[in-house]
Amino acid sequence: MSSTTARSSTAMNGDQPPRKKMTKQSPEISILSLPYDLLLNIIARVSRLYYPTLSLVSKTFRSVVASTDLYESRSLSHRTENCLYMCIRYSHRRFPRNTDRYWFALCRKPNRTTTDGSSGHLFIPLTSPQLRPARSTSLVAVGSNIYRIGGHMPSSSRVSVLDCRLNTWRSGPRMREKRMSPAASVVDGKIYVAGGGCEDPRSVDWVEVFDPKTCTWGNVTNPGTDTRPGASVTTFGIEGKLYLLGYDEEVVYDPKEGSWKPIGVGVDMAFAGHFDYGVIGDVMFLWNDREFSCFDSKAWSWKKLRGVEDLPDFHGYCKMVDHGGKMVLLWDDYLRSEHVAWCAEIALEMRDGDEMWGIVQWLDVVLSLNEPFRMFDAVVLSATL
Repeated sequence: MSSTTARSSTAMNGDQPPRKKMTKQSPEISILSLPYDLLLNIIARVSRLYYPTLSLVSKTFRSVVASTDLYESRSLSHRTENCLYMCIRYSHRRFPRNTDRYWFALCRKPNRTTTDGSSGHLFIPLTSPQLRPARSTSLVAVGSNIYRIGGHMPSSSRVSVLDCRLNTWRSGPRMREKRMSPAASVVDGKIYVAGGGCEDPRSVDWVEVFDPKTCTWGNVTNPGTDTRPGASVTTFGIEGKLYLLGYDEEVVYDPKEGSWKPIGVGVDMAFAGHFDYGVIGDVMFLWNDREFSCFDSKAWSWKKLRGVEDLPDFHGYCKMVDHGGKMVLLWDDYLRSEHVAWCAEIALEMRDGDEMWGIVQWLDVVLSLNEPFRMFDAVVLSATL
């Protein structure tokens, strides 16, 4: 028997383990060494909630996150997200040193398993020299843009557009009428603007409508002096219709029919304009006298929103926005010598056929500043960003 055969036989009998074949160890591959297109494709699949954190990884990551290529890549993959933006104004007359800290976006810390009991959500400032404060109270969002409509002392026909992909402002097409903080709402992707100083009952532009796709302004059928609310109005969109609430009239406009109709007898909705309200899905919610209520369109009446009784006191003001079918509440407060903003995300569900319940999914302080501030407005964008 040869020596080779003997060694093989011994190994087979278990007396000596066979020798391992020597392999060349593969070098570790760093993600930063990946080609630009591949890195771009990877980051495009990550939620925008983590982009501020990714920007801190390296200069390469920061350049990818800030590039227009990223949003083009997300657009090709139809990556749509709901992004929450908040605008604040400072309480003192002089602006703070950081004059770009007016706009904030809700983000998420990378480590979801927080040990301090926090939700991991926080507002990150959008630092851009072109992000000036929003002085008009009329802010609406369509696609990846936030529209600031009209002026605030004095009135204006100006329209400014905040491109939230690049965090830059640009001028939009002017309205036909000058308005001061008018009522603005979005219905089926179009912006309807009413009130704000246009008081002429003969004006065909008493209500103007803007189409973001064609970037043009138009008008709607004038409701007439008999059914039209006064100049001070509140508007909101539900189920493809525009509701206008005034002190004297409450009417609804159907864009498909081009007609105005009274909302109804026996249901007082005008008072909603004097309190904090918001439309989540196609349901209107109201915060009044330390209680949430919702409008039941089938029963045509207001009902209590249950399950949210343990929320903190809002001290008289809160903002409600639709965040992908969930209610997001925002309010400011003073906590441990700091000025803070609270945020709560509430899932909504119908129980027993006619009872609306809210389930608080998380509640947290999402912004802390040394300077005193007030929450100016908040909007949600549902788009490829």
